[in-house]
Amino acid sequence: MATPDKIRNDIEKTKAKIAELQKKQQILEARLVEEENLEIVRMVKAVRMTNKELTAFLKAYASGQITLPTVTEEGAYEE
Repeated sequence: MATPDKIRNDIEKTKAKIAELQKKQQILEARLVEEENLEIVRMVKAVRMTNKELTAFLKAYASGQITLPTVTEEGAYEE
């Protein structure tokens, strides 16, 4: 049978592990955001638009003036 002191000790150990895992999760989430942002930057640079062209394109897309085709699972384009 476990004593109250043993249970309290286990609780403290568990809390410490949880805190450590939460910190690790925050670091991983920050790395994910950073990698996603880098991926976006790489894609934008690959298009080779000027800042004005990119701004105009994004504004037109956001307002619905232009739409992009979607790709199906089979790789075909849909309008």
